[in-house]
Amino acid sequence: MSNAPINKASTNDSPINEASQSSSDGLSNKQVQQVLLTLLLGGTVVSFSNSALNPAIPVFMSVFDVDIVMGGWVLNAYVLAMSVGLMLSGYLNKKFPFKHVYLAAIFGFMLGSVIGMLASSMSFVIFARAIQGLSGGLIIPLSIGMLYQIYPQQQHGRVMALWGIVIMMSLAFGPLVGAYLVEQFAWWTLFAITLPLSAAVMALVWRLIPDIRSHDKKSPFDTIGFVSLLIWLLAMMVWLSTLKIDFTGRLLSSDGLLKIATLGLLSVGFLLSAMAWWAYERRQKYPLLNVRLFNNKTYLHSNIISITQTVGLMLCLLLLPVLIQDVMGESALWTGIVLMVATLVASVTTHYAGKMVDKQGARGIGIVGIAISALSTLMLAWCLYQPTLWLLMLIMSMRGIGVGLAYLPTTTVGFSSLPKDSVTEGAALNNISRRIISTIFITLSTLYIGSRSAQLLAAGSSDGMASAIQEILVVIAVILLFTIPSACKLPRSP
Repeated sequence: MSNAPINKASTNDSPINEASQSSSDGLSNKQVQQVLLTLLLGGTVVSFSNSALNPAIPVFMSVFDVDIVMGGWVLNAYVLAMSVGLMLSGYLNKKFPFKHVYLAAIFGFMLGSVIGMLASSMSFVIFARAIQGLSGGLIIPLSIGMLYQIYPQQQHGRVMALWGIVIMMSLAFGPLVGAYLVEQFAWWTLFAITLPLSAAVMALVWRLIPDIRSHDKKSPFDTIGFVSLLIWLLAMMVWLSTLKIDFTGRLLSSDGLLKIATLGLLSVGFLLSAMAWWAYERRQKYPLLNVRLFNNKTYLHSNIISITQTVGLMLCLLLLPVLIQDVMGESALWTGIVLMVATLVASVTTHYAGKMVDKQGARGIGIVGIAISALSTLMLAWCLYQPTLWLLMLIMSMRGIGVGLAYLPTTTVGFSSLPKDSVTEGAALNNISRRIISTIFITLSTLYIGSRSAQLLAAGSSDGMASAIQEILVVIAVILLFTIPSACKLPRSP
């Protein structure tokens, strides 16, 4: 592949039009634009499907007459399978041409949509989501890795800002479109709607994506690391699902102390096994996940911010519907409107933050974004005393500004600090870290809210759920504030 330098175009600031005249892989300006648009559409398919389908889990539970544990596996199977895809993405990207792997991933996502659309039981729905999760776990890091490869470093912020805007727009409108499809048609349309989009992406990839190959085709597959991490993830998912049953109903019973002790021992066991796997991966020449990338301090601190921002964002997205619909007694439509407004604000902020980070670096932007995220989370906890829809919309919009400033700019700088041929591995490591930690934190938070609200109601409190949510939001705000030192370690200039 050619190592020709990239000359910055002087047409305008759009990453589509400001593509280099020839990329580091010898692509023309037109080819770079085509690759960008194709990858954006591929990311849209995955993000839209998730945001439209995951909120419909209660619909699946009702249609197939299953309980909350079985319904939860619609999400758990996706997360577990996506983690597998993230593990494989770095190896497959080195072993095979990008075009072939990406086509296989999109085809897999289409296959999952067909199986889900034709599902006759909850088991088939879960299987369909697992296939889509595996495919999505390949699509996201492959896309990010390719964007970093074909664009020069001075344009990474704007390109990732455009990527973030498209993904956020998909996340914003997905729940509203999903609710409309379920209400006006049937649950299977949630799968069917992604088929034409996936087919369009396949056609574009086949026609427009060049046959870019990696330099490294000799790296062996880390079978031991893969199998051990897969077993660990599966055991953790099963354990967390079991915890939902035991602790929701029996945490305050006579054997509660025994269960807490068991929880502590199992937590230590999972932690020690994770540390052993980490030590093993560090010693491997060709690891499954290149954890040695964390030796890069910029990448390490950007991941710390990325993980905590994801935890805060996911918990707010989970708790907001409960607050609006259960505590305030409003319709689900208002939940969609509040989330849509907040996501649109975040997408606009991301657009401008992407331009700023290319010129000013991520340190100042990250610090301001983290502070706004933490402050707005505290304000969200405060407003639960007398919640109103307009106040929630205002606070969530403020939180969208914080996320737009803190999340994508810092992640962009972290990826830019890596060699171009390591960005796919870095994106996979970033995504799997965020998903594992978010899953654990969200599950433990919901367990706490369930047990704490039950305790408060037993004590005579009439707003036990709101009080428990307040306490979790305060914890999130404190965690976010603790990441300001990580933002201070990021580069002051690009």
